[in-house]
Amino acid sequence: MSPTAQRPAIGGALLTLAMAAFAVSDSLAKQLAPHFPAFALAWFRYLALLITVLPLVLQRPVLMKSGQPLLQALRAIALAGSAVLFLYGLRSIPQAEATAMVFASPLFVVLLARLVLHERLSTARVVPVLMGFIGVLVVARPGTSSFGGAEFFPLFSSMAWASAVILTRKLGATDGTTTTMFHSALIGVLCLSPMLPAMNGPMPVSAWLALASMCVAWCAAQWLVVSAYRIAPPSAIAPLSYSQMLWAGILGWAVFGHWPDTVSLLGMGIIALSAMYAAWRAA
Repeated sequence: MSPTAQRPAIGGALLTLAMAAFAVSDSLAKQLAPHFPAFALAWFRYLALLITVLPLVLQRPVLMKSGQPLLQALRAIALAGSAVLFLYGLRSIPQAEATAMVFASPLFVVLLARLVLHERLSTARVVPVLMGFIGVLVVARPGTSSFGGAEFFPLFSSMAWASAVILTRKLGATDGTTTTMFHSALIGVLCLSPMLPAMNGPMPVSAWLALASMCVAWCAAQWLVVSAYRIAPPSAIAPLSYSQMLWAGILGWAVFGHWPDTVSLLGMGIIALSAMYAAWRAA
């Protein structure tokens, strides 16, 4: 097998590892919920990312400059909002179900691409969007005793994430990956800093160790995603992103003793298939 043929396989492996790292970070965040507010967990994640990106931009200060600073700010705010909303939902919802609802974001991307980028919205794109929303409803089950309202948090998180994706497309013409990551981390830290005084009192050492592990896993996942898409075509490996739902289910069972029931698994499957089909049509 030639090196070129191996690159999609390596990229796929890196992306799968990234999804596992994201799931580990989310599992630790859920465990830390009694000790840290959601915005504080998001702040520490962005601080860790800023620390890892800062040496790169200090070596090449030109990377700090954005061709579209306003869009960078809007994207960073959308990402920070998405992170906080998801972490709020994760406090009350099983990890696998919360993760599944966030993965409805590609469906919102299709809708926003029509509204913001004026991309054509064909029947082939509308159908997976409708099916994806059905999947979200199956997982959330509004109107039943299992619906507590916290399900809105990951759903709104996916909307905010989709907004950031659309802005990323617009920024791609002027700003590189490192520039975008730097602005996301810096603005995320600045936006969330004013809320830090509301944190709880002294934390046990075990909580700080778990917090550090959460940040390391999250930063590792960010860089693994960038590395994966750098060496493999997105259309070849993007479906592997949905392995995060599997990792979330495994960790939810191993750490919290919860495995999604049949109805939730059905909804998760509908969301994954719908979003993958939408991505395939867009490729």
